[in-house]
Amino acid sequence: MAKLLEKNGAEMASALVALTTPLRNFMDDAEFSEAFKECTKKGVRTRSTDILQIYTTLVPHLFGDKHLKDTLQILAIVEGTTVSAMLKQNGTDLMADALKAWNEQIKPFFMRLGLTA
Repeated sequence: MAKLLEKNGAEMASALVALTTPLRNFMDDAEFSEAFKECTKKGVRTRSTDILQIYTTLVPHLFGDKHLKDTLQILAIVEGTTVSAMLKQNGTDLMADALKAWNEQIKPFFMRLGLTA
């Protein structure tokens, strides 16, 4: 399966539709929405205290019991793999892949669409 930025038109359409359910699950979670707002209102900085704040605020939502399935569904679609394959990965590799997916697939996708505001 192709990664998000490598998909053709038909694959992209299918991926965008598949992303709606897990993204909606996050949007409908008031606690996640507040945590996300808290992290994005300051912007992402490189100071270790800011990174630690983002980590301790978002990771429990992204990888906790409530949204682990949603997070993995999003990552699988973006990375062109399956949730079951991701669950079989080494945990450190999975976390590295999640960060890589954010930096190399998700952010560039939205930047190409002009949705960076």
